[in-house]
Amino acid sequence: MSKIEFKSHVPVAQKTALEALLFFNACQERVSACIADAIEKFGAPEIVADRDRLRIHMKGLPEVQSLFAIDSATGRPVGVAVYARQDIEHVTVVHIGITSEFASGGYRANEQLLLKLLREVRRSTRRVKGVRSMDLYYATGTARTATPRWRAPAKALM
Repeated sequence: MSKIEFKSHVPVAQKTALEALLFFNACQERVSACIADAIEKFGAPEIVADRDRLRIHMKGLPEVQSLFAIDSATGRPVGVAVYARQDIEHVTVVHIGITSEFASGGYRANEQLLLKLLREVRRSTRRVKGVRSMDLYYATGTARTATPRWRAPAKALM
């Protein structure tokens, strides 16, 4: 098994793999209603080249950030979390995707990539001053109407 690395960008050479992960993912049917709702609320994700790197842009969220799970052996993106700071205290993951090999029933499902990806987003948002919680839009169905899924301890925010 190859190691997974987390990065804020994907090399341009991996555009086809990123398109497959983001737009043609076999696992999307499991959350298709949530995806449609997120697209209606925040806009559709777009892959944008920034020099030799690819990033995700969303018209409805100009300050959106992405975290990619990269297979270190191939450089292929196998997971992505797209998130934005909704206000001073809240970060919302508005889109998330993993390849079918890591999804429930996949041959690498036991590696729990989805959980690791969300933990890495949580870890990176803890470093941002003022952020107290992170929501997963697909789990709540709305960006801020449900109880946050994860809360950072107060001492971690100082």
